[in-house]
Amino acid sequence: MRCRLAWLVAGIVALSATSVLADVREDRRIAFEVDGSPLVRVCTGVEVRSLQGSLTPEQLDGFADLAEQAVAGIARFTGVEPPAQRIVIYLSPRVDISHTYPRYPGSWWHEPRVYIDSERVASHSAPYLHELVHAVAGDGGAMWLEEGFASWVASSVATRYGGYYAPVLSAGNDRVDLQARTVIERSRGTNEAGTWFTPEEPQLGSPRERRNFYIVAHSFTKFLAGSLGANCLISIFRANDVEALARLSGVSMDEWRRRWLAGLGEETGVVAVR
Repeated sequence: MRCRLAWLVAGIVALSATSVLADVREDRRIAFEVDGSPLVRVCTGVEVRSLQGSLTPEQLDGFADLAEQAVAGIARFTGVEPPAQRIVIYLSPRVDISHTYPRYPGSWWHEPRVYIDSERVASHSAPYLHELVHAVAGDGGAMWLEEGFASWVASSVATRYGGYYAPVLSAGNDRVDLQARTVIERSRGTNEAGTWFTPEEPQLGSPRERRNFYIVAHSFTKFLAGSLGANCLISIFRANDVEALARLSGVSMDEWRRRWLAGLGEETGVVAVR
């Protein structure tokens, strides 16, 4: 459905007293710049705000339609109701890495807020599905599950309901296992991935580590979906608890990893919790 066109001038986004993270401050600056003279599309579930001149009206129309379709597809695939608050999407070439706040700390309403590079929107390579999974489904209790789940759902939704899957460092569901085998083979003996599946947030010190983490997390999450069924995995994600996988499946994290590695032909691989 074509969205309404509106030209809006917004006020300054108020930050809460506890919002002191540098990335929040940068996102506040981006929002302030965009809101100074935005091109806006308002749909039922999303509001897309683009920096003046970064996209044509036609490009913004097309993206707003894709985003609205994505929210409906994600909700249908996961069974998770979309947020009561409309998801606000900021598009600007100032956005370095696309990212999402399931509950933005810098507004009174704590609406889901997504920041995407407008140049990637123009080139049809924006990871909008991945980011909107975060906005709709929220947090999953562990970084590996949150990022792997978002990639698995995004690829599934694009295949089933349309739109396009723009890889967030990992390929789509049909190719990610081959990528994961390559990562494991290349890291053999280094235990690079040894702490990626622990309760603590992994420390990704380089772009290569970040890419490898997303690949492995996506492959492992896809394996869990195939083993447990989509509904069970979604329940584990929605529990937002690092212990939910073992508690709800009745199988330890170590055993799930062993089965995943065996399925990849890497039963003696190095991905393990120390």
